[in-house]
Amino acid sequence: MILRVSSRMIRAARFFLRAFVIGIEFLSIIPLWKFPDWDCDNLRYFCAVIPVVGIVIGIFWGIAFFTLSYFASYSGIFRGILMTIFTLGFTGGVHMDGLIDTSDAIFSHRDLSRRLEILSDSHVGAFGVISCVVILILKAGIFGEIFSRNSGIFRVIMIPVFSRLGAAYLLNNLEFAKSDGLAKILGSARVRSDNIFLGIFALVLGICDCRIFFVFVLALIFWRRVCVRKFCGITGDLIGAFIEISEVVMLFCI
Repeated sequence: MILRVSSRMIRAARFFLRAFVIGIEFLSIIPLWKFPDWDCDNLRYFCAVIPVVGIVIGIFWGIAFFTLSYFASYSGIFRGILMTIFTLGFTGGVHMDGLIDTSDAIFSHRDLSRRLEILSDSHVGAFGVISCVVILILKAGIFGEIFSRNSGIFRVIMIPVFSRLGAAYLLNNLEFAKSDGLAKILGSARVRSDNIFLGIFALVLGICDCRIFFVFVLALIFWRRVCVRKFCGITGDLIGAFIEISEVVMLFCI
């Protein structure tokens, strides 16, 4: 009996690690030598590892923020621009691409089928460009203010963890808006029991910073409503848009 339980734990740990590697591969530009196949076994714990990957991303945010803090001879806004470029480049722009497509779809004011088509369209519309510019300007400005105060590094580290936790919740709980796409592939092996892990994770984060947690919950409720009402479910683009928007909203709280 003990051997059977141990075997199951080892097997679960192995697939959790593989899901973590897939998460690092997809959500960042960290180079890895070997990528696991995106099959059901390796994706079983993908929703659970998304906020764990957020911790890794948050650590790199912290390193970049700490490094730029030493260049006090430069203005806060210039360092804020550099920090924004780093956060964009570290994810390979995958979330910004989602924000652009989502903005074009929402502001097209077309019916559901057309909005879903726009999400899959590789062309960039005016609203996508506007939303991209607005988000980048806001991020640069907020980071500039934080650098000027020379504080807030702990909260800077926590921001990507919160945003990826919200992404995990959306992927694990909402219906898929399309029969194909990244959300469908990455969430193909999801199980609702992972919500227990995500809930405990959220509780710990809430204890660490109540103010950001409160704003995070509001942003998550709002975006869940947008996904359900505008798209009848979740897609990879909508998840990326949530990450970008929620990060800006939470950065306002620092």
